[in-house]
Amino acid sequence: MADCIFCQVSAAALPASVVYRDEHAMVILDLFPVHEGHALVIPHQHCPRVEDLPDALASHLMALGQATIRAQQAAGLGGDAQNLLVNNGPAANQHVPHVHLHVVPRRRGDTLGTIWNWSTRMLVPGAEARRRKRLDAVASRLGACFQAPQSNA
Repeated sequence: MADCIFCQVSAAALPASVVYRDEHAMVILDLFPVHEGHALVIPHQHCPRVEDLPDALASHLMALGQATIRAQQAAGLGGDAQNLLVNNGPAANQHVPHVHLHVVPRRRGDTLGTIWNWSTRMLVPGAEARRRKRLDAVASRLGACFQAPQSNA
C-alpha cells in the first residue's frame, strides 16, 4: 500500500535499522524506542489488523518475536523480561494501520521509567541523524545474534 509507512519501509523506500529480513517479514528497531533494543516485527504483506493475517504469517511473526527476544538476550539487551505488544486498531492506540509486534526489553523495577519513555518518546524533535546512527549500531549488534526461525508462512 503506497501510503503505508511500514509498506514503504518493507520496500526499502524509507530507511530503517534492520535487524533481520526474510521473504515474509522483517525485524527493525523502533524509531522512538522505549528501551534500547525495542524492536518491531512487521509482515511485508499489508494487513491493517491481526485478524487480517493469514494463520501461517501470524505464526511466523510470533516466531520472529521469539527470535528477537533470543537476539536481545544474546546481545546483552534482553533485560529481565520483554513486553510483546500489538496495538490492534485505532481504539487500541495503533498509529500505523499495518500489523506490527513490539518486542520491548524490560528490567525489574523499570515501570515508572517505561511509562515515562512510552508517553514522551515521540516528543523529542530533531537529532534524526544521531538517532539513526545509534539505532543502526544496535541493529547490527542484534543482527549478529539473530537466529532465523523455521518458516511456515
